[in-house]
Amino acid sequence: MSENEPFDPSSICEDAFLAGPDRYAAWDEEDDLLEIDEIFGKDFRRVYIDQREHDPASLEIRADAVRTRSLKAEGYAFVDVEAGLLLLNPDGKVCGGYIGCDLAINETHQGQGLGAELVLEYAMRNGWLPTWSLQTAGYTEAGEGAHRRAHAMACDRTFFAAKSEHLREAWQLGTTAPMP
Repeated sequence: MSENEPFDPSSICEDAFLAGPDRYAAWDEEDDLLEIDEIFGKDFRRVYIDQREHDPASLEIRADAVRTRSLKAEGYAFVDVEAGLLLLNPDGKVCGGYIGCDLAINETHQGQGLGAELVLEYAMRNGWLPTWSLQTAGYTEAGEGAHRRAHAMACDRTFFAAKSEHLREAWQLGTTAPMP
C-alpha cells in the first residue's frame, strides 16, 4: 500500500484478513486462529461512551478529517477520528464506528451492509485492522461475519474499484470527497 493507494484486502486470504497476516503466516493449526465468543459484543452506545470517558478528544471530528460516503446505504458517511473510524447517519449523527478494537453500529442502522463496509473502509484507509494487534483476534459471530463480508466486498473487484476511487478522491482533496 502506497501513501495514496488504498490497501487491498483481497491481496491476502480471508483468514489472514481476520487474524492478521503475520499471525496467519505463523499459525500452527493445533491452535485457534480466531476466538469467537459473544462476550466480545458491545452495543455502540457503550463503546462510544467508554471512549468518550477515556479520551473525549479522540472522538472529535476535525474539519480536515477525511470523509467518504457509503456505497452500500444512501446518505451514510465514514469519517476519520483519532480513535478510529466513525459511521455517520444521513442526518450527520454518529451511529456506529470501528473504535479501538470494537466494531459496533446502533441497532436501528444494522442490516444494510454498513458493518462490513465500515471494516473494509477502515482496512483500506489504514492498511490493517485493530484486531491484528490482539494476542488472538476475537469477534462475536456477527463481528466475524462482518469481517468476512468485508473481505468478500474487497474481492468484488467492481465494488472495490469504486471504493478505491472514492477514497483516492477524498485523499487528493485532503478533506472530503463530494457528498451527494
